[in-house]
Amino acid sequence: MEDFILKKNTTVLDRFDSCESKKYVSFRKGDIILTLNGSGDTIGMLQEGKAYIACIDADGQESVFDFLRAGDCFGEYIITPLESIEYIAMAETDCRVLFMHFDKLLHPCRADCKNHNELIKRMLVSTSEKAKALSLHVSILNKKSLREKLIAYFEYQKKIQSSDSDTIIIPITFERLAKYLGTNRSAMMREIKRMNDDGIINSNGKRIDLIR
Repeated sequence: MEDFILKKNTTVLDRFDSCESKKYVSFRKGDIILTLNGSGDTIGMLQEGKAYIACIDADGQESVFDFLRAGDCFGEYIITPLESIEYIAMAETDCRVLFMHFDKLLHPCRADCKNHNELIKRMLVSTSEKAKALSLHVSILNKKSLREKLIAYFEYQKKIQSSDSDTIIIPITFERLAKYLGTNRSAMMREIKRMNDDGIINSNGKRIDLIR
């Protein structure tokens, strides 16, 4: 782990909290946080900032697999890499990550370590939430048309943003959204324009008004 930290020119915070098996690392926007290639047993939890999981196939094509927000977990025990596909956790903004080896997670650092036990609970909850998010992603990708994918994504954002109105704010860049939907930005923007013309939505940048 130390070699990885040095290669990525990140800053290791020179402290541990009362749970000795945890380590905090800071990353800059655009840094590779972790490469999931089947050879490691590190679990990460995003503490601050935003990140995403990208998958790169044998042809070098990149697509967005999942988005990470504060409290989300990632690692090879959560995402099992497939042959010929590489998964990379990337920093979308400056961020701070808590790292722990999986075996340390299963074996508390000392008897009745409350912080360690709380970490385990948080990781289990986060893993459950990520499983739901990945199921949603599969459901969206299974839609037949790009329009159907966009509508499903907008409806999901309306639900999680807890908005009583039909207005949502897209929380990611259009480039990231296009990769999440399995298309390119140009095709997606053309479809959004057609949806405006057809009276399905009224968009202004990342602000989307859903028209019933």
